[in-house]
Parts: sequence; C-alpha cells; structure tokens
Amino acid sequence: MNQRRKIGILGGTFDPIHNAHLSLGHQALEQFRLDQVLFMPTGISYFKMNQKQMTDAVHRAAMVKLAIQDEPRFAFSDIEIRREGETYTADTLQELCREHPDVEYHFILGADSLRDMERWYHPQVIFDSAVILVANRNHQVPEKDLKREIDQLSRRFGARIRLLPIKSMPVSSTMIREQIHQQDASALVPASVLAYIRAHGLYGGHLLEEQEEMEEKKS
Repeated sequence: MNQRRKIGILGGTFDPIHNAHLSLGHQALEQFRLDQVLFMPTGISYFKMNQKQMTDAVHRAAMVKLAIQDEPRFAFSDIEIRREGETYTADTLQELCREHPDVEYHFILGADSLRDMERWYHPQVIFDSAVILVANRNHQVPEKDLKREIDQLSRRFGARIRLLPIKSMPVSSTMIREQIHQQDASALVPASVLAYIRAHGLYGGHLLEEQEEMEEKKS
C-alpha cells in the first residue's frame, strides 16, 4: 500500500509575501517531512471584511509565484482567490480532500489563530480534514496557554494538532509596506518580489524607481 503524500498548506494575504513566510514553509517541510507546501493567497476572508482593502489578487498571486519559483517543493494554489464571495478554510479543505483523497493535508497557522479556531466556520470539518501545525512565532502565546488550548481542541473536536518549533524572523507584511516607503526592504523580501513591487508601483514602490532614475541622470 502506497503511503499518502503529505502536503502543507500555508495561507495568508501575502500582501506582500516575504522571507519569513518562505522560512516557515521550509521549516514545515523539514520538521514534518512534507512532500510539498502549497502557498495559498486568501480571497475575501470573512475575518477581514471590515479591514482595509487588500492589494488586488492578481498582484498578490504574481508575487507568490515569483517568491517560490526556485524551490521545487513549494507550489502555488489559487483555490481561494478564484472562489467567488467570502472564503472559508473549511470549504477549501473539503474541496482539496475531495479532489485529492490520497493526500494528508497539514494546515499551517500561527498560535494566535489557534485560539480562535473553534469559532471559525465549521471547525469540525477543518479538524477532520487536516493535521494542524501550530507555529508559535516569538512565543506570542505562553506555552502553558498553548498546551491547554491544544488539549481542549483535541478533546472537543478530535483535532490532530502538532507544534511547529520555528526560528522566527522579525518581519511582517505591514513592516515591509512601511519599509518600501522608506526605500529599504531588500533584506525582507526576495529580490524578484521587490522588483515586481517597484515595477507595478505597489505600496508606494514607484517612489523607489523615481529616485533610481534621478540618481542615474545625475551620474
């Protein structure tokens, strides 16, 4: 009998994708011997309906593809951004499991999100469909509280939850959008993504191009 493939799912707005996302994907691959990690930009998240408008999905998808192009074990999924209306993790996992019954999915998320999962749309479906890998970035949730939450979810939903120890990077998409305005983000995102941001004037990235053109004219 063939062993089921193990595929991780790393979702997010990826607005923009950055080096910490890629590092998290690599650590999940190695620690849980995953065959692949799917990078999945979110569509219209019901959690973020009242927040500021995200960058267009076309741009976010393009940046993800550029960021992962040199890692053969990373793959892009547009399953959520092509779905009309609000996006629910339960629907995504059901669709994936239906299309690929031979795959064991591992859903990667932060410890802060784990605390809210029982209030997500159809949490039982989520826990039945995937192993949950919890990354406690910068110890944002005290270990005692995290273990208690895992025990509660395991008892109530039969959840399969594993801790994903990670080496955190002090990077966030918000930080990058701010650094872009300050003209310094080269250490935070892959060069290909930074070039795309500049080329399309995202997050004020056009300011960088204009300055470079002025410097070239002076030289």
